[in-house]
Amino acid sequence: MNANGLHQTVENLAEKIQFIYSPDCSNEARSSIYKEIETMKSDYILSLRAGFELIRKENLDVVRNFGYQLIEDAIKYFWNDIPLSEKVSIKEGVFRHISQEMKSLQDEKIYLKTSVSKLVVEIMKREFPQHWPTLGTELEQLAATNALCAQVVLLILKQVSEDVIVLRLLDGVRRKEIQQALVENLHWLMALFQRPIQLMLQTKAENDEELNQLLSTCLQTLNVYLEWIHLKLIEETGILRFCSLLLHSAPAYRAASLGCLMTVVERKGTHEEKKTIIKCVTEMDVFEPLVACCLSCSPAPDESTFHLLLSATSILVSVGELIGDLSNEDYAPPAVFPQLVTLLAELVGHPSHSVSFPLLTMWLDLLDKTALAKSPVVNGLLPQLLQTLQNKLLKVGLPSRHDSVSCRFSQFEFDDDEAFLTFFATFRNDAGLLVKKIANLIPGEALRQAIFWAEQVLAAPIQTIAEGEPPASLCTQYSPSYLQWDSMATFLECAVQYPRKNKNTKVAEAFTPQGLRLLGQLVSFTTGDALLLSTTMSAISPLTYLLSATESVLFNSLVDKLLSAIDIPHMKPNDPRRYSCRLLQSHACSSFLNLCTAHPLLLLPRLDDLVSYIMTLLNQAGESLQTSILIEAAVILTNELTDTQSQRDHLTQLLGPLANWWRSPEFSQAITRPELFAEYMGIMDWNTALAKAGNRKQCHLCLRSMDSIARRLKAAKTSGDPYDIIAGELLRPLLDNIFRYIRVSNALYSIRGQMTVEVAATLELSENEKLQILGLNAPPSNRVKSDAVRMQHFVHDTFGFALQFLNSFVVKYGAMFFSGPSLAEPLLKTLYYELESLPLARIRLLIRGITRNIVTRCPVERYNDHLIPLLPRLLEHCFRRINEGWLKIQQVRDSEEEVDVFEEELVRLFARDLLDLVVSVCVQRAARGASEGDADMMEPKCDGETLSELAPTGSGGFDGVRDIATQIRSCEERPCANSRVPS
Repeated sequence: MNANGLHQTVENLAEKIQFIYSPDCSNEARSSIYKEIETMKSDYILSLRAGFELIRKENLDVVRNFGYQLIEDAIKYFWNDIPLSEKVSIKEGVFRHISQEMKSLQDEKIYLKTSVSKLVVEIMKREFPQHWPTLGTELEQLAATNALCAQVVLLILKQVSEDVIVLRLLDGVRRKEIQQALVENLHWLMALFQRPIQLMLQTKAENDEELNQLLSTCLQTLNVYLEWIHLKLIEETGILRFCSLLLHSAPAYRAASLGCLMTVVERKGTHEEKKTIIKCVTEMDVFEPLVACCLSCSPAPDESTFHLLLSATSILVSVGELIGDLSNEDYAPPAVFPQLVTLLAELVGHPSHSVSFPLLTMWLDLLDKTALAKSPVVNGLLPQLLQTLQNKLLKVGLPSRHDSVSCRFSQFEFDDDEAFLTFFATFRNDAGLLVKKIANLIPGEALRQAIFWAEQVLAAPIQTIAEGEPPASLCTQYSPSYLQWDSMATFLECAVQYPRKNKNTKVAEAFTPQGLRLLGQLVSFTTGDALLLSTTMSAISPLTYLLSATESVLFNSLVDKLLSAIDIPHMKPNDPRRYSCRLLQSHACSSFLNLCTAHPLLLLPRLDDLVSYIMTLLNQAGESLQTSILIEAAVILTNELTDTQSQRDHLTQLLGPLANWWRSPEFSQAITRPELFAEYMGIMDWNTALAKAGNRKQCHLCLRSMDSIARRLKAAKTSGDPYDIIAGELLRPLLDNIFRYIRVSNALYSIRGQMTVEVAATLELSENEKLQILGLNAPPSNRVKSDAVRMQHFVHDTFGFALQFLNSFVVKYGAMFFSGPSLAEPLLKTLYYELESLPLARIRLLIRGITRNIVTRCPVERYNDHLIPLLPRLLEHCFRRINEGWLKIQQVRDSEEEVDVFEEELVRLFARDLLDLVVSVCVQRAARGASEGDADMMEPKCDGETLSELAPTGSGGFDGVRDIATQIRSCEERPCANSRVPS
């Protein structure tokens, strides 16, 4: 093409480019122009010539940027077709353009500088270093030309490091060649990085826009190189010293400088490399500016300063963790170690929870290292750290409130109160663990502080409102008094852990009279505020281990206090006191149950009164939670009775009303079909839900109480044991309807199509259950539950109680359970009914909750009756569901859609649980039928002899167990395999 033709083509291209970015351009016209451009790109000679014409500085920026793209595409896709002479011309043309044909550094747009740097990078990927050995020298000379060229060279170096080394966009051989060539040029590169930093430190010309742009690009490029260059070079050049000096001399570059330091301290490496990192960062020229930056940012008046504080704290925390990692070796901490840990201890008390949180984790790791934990420096800081943690346990800082300094920081960190509460649950857990860790190191001081704080709270007047809030007669969750009581109870529980576990130590002996005095003060504390009383119960619970028969007056006062708290009248749903009263009742029930477990003999004289009170509750249709926990406590006490007949009488009295309702004709009829069950419980039609609330409440109470009795009643040691007889008389008659209840609960999924969307949603897992499967903490919530949520809890909770009752019966009274005729068909028709319609989470619950114990507890002589007919059909279904799950996930991935994290984790966990079941089937202990020991404690062995014993000749029941185990391991290792289990 001649010069005139090229000129005309360039003019047409420029016009079209301007037109497609015009708001007057239609989509059809824009699409047509794009097609023309793509057609033109196939002629790389025309693209290169037109590109170099378009990038002239007199053209519009959008046109120039398109010209850079034309040249870049030609290099990317046609470089191997370009003649050698043309390649040389392209290199020379690009460098000439950078040095002579671009605007000044301030006038040239950054995206154009980036575009031109990409041209050099694309050539480097193909030519450097074999065919372009002089590139390093050329770049060095180009950088010395002017400020613009220096910035473009920095962008070139940044882009090539990111593409080749960090992102690894090239194959291994080319990547290593380019990296080695860069390493050989590192010394002049480091000098290039230092030049603008030194200039800024010398002139402090923060208003010099040209220098600012150059320094900003320099720090960005340096940050990329600090990810991979050798640590010895970082140490030799002292580049971190220059970055640290910028923290003080150039505040505008604090974020970029901290980013460079963060990149170094977060590098992984050997112990020697970690020592080098510590040495580099703890030099006084680096460490002092870093500490000064951290302290100056601590007030954090705005969000940008707050993020600087987070970065500086993270660097210090990383240094502390590195020192902790090396403490088990013959390693002497750096000279600044005392100053470092002192600052880290002070920062724990910062109002921002995000600043404190990584420090808690760091201190937990640091105190695990014996050498550091017992060092005078660290040990001397522990009392101060305990004092600080008392304040950090306070649940303050909600972004919607203004009653604490932490609230302002929370507004930077969290979107809403729910996000804060979710985070705070983890934060308080770590803070509690740290208190326990410190209490193990200095137990006397921890107990002294706990007692002092508790006495302070007891003596303080009750403050129901924060400053500036309207008056209120009762405490809320945000009242200062409640917050103090709540955090004090948590601190006391953590501090008391040491003497409770080490009762024979001098510390424990010295604490006993002090603890009893404090317990007496807590028991004597009276208030009409249910919320404060609930925290009192939390503070009392960890001290009850101190009680003995000699403190009968205190013990009886405590029991009376707990029972009076339990016996709170029922509140209406709209009563503002309902939440606090339910919380008090829950804490009192839990405390009373713990007291019965720890001191059953002391409570035994009150058994008759307790049973009478329970009977009153049952006759009055009391609260399900309250009644079932008291029944559980009564069963614990009956286990201490030496007279078996007396125990049988008490249990019969407790279970009688429940068993009568559970086996009543009306209820028995309701659980025969899912439609009748849904109607009886008000599940299908929510218009009748309120009228049927009594049925749901009674069902919930029965199942929870029966589960409590089955769990707490002593296990039978031998057949004919007194407890075996009691279980046979009281619990075995309940099994029929337990099986029917499980069956009808499973059958609800088969009629899901007849339900409305809202009703069908009650059969799905709740959000909290999904979070539990994902291993996440559910956010605490005080919201009133909707009817849908209440129904959802009823459906899932009652099924869980029924399964737990059955599991407890199998574990404790297995001889009785397996003594009857074959269980295979009854189990398939009840426990494993409607497997096809059940969701994977429900089947997983069946596998984990009962199936494994049925397998391991079954006597070997009853395999042919119970297991051989059951397991092949169950396992075949489970394997098919696993493979269908993985196949579905793979199809979603193939369609480039996002896979549901919950669904993938559920399939993975189900596969793991099924593998555990298969291993249980194959354990040699179960095959041998040995009578001594617990089968769960034996090592699983899947040898051929075991399998042959499990499947007698001709049974054909377990011919494929080995294949099954292999298949499920394959599912675990390759979760998205499309292979199916052979039938």
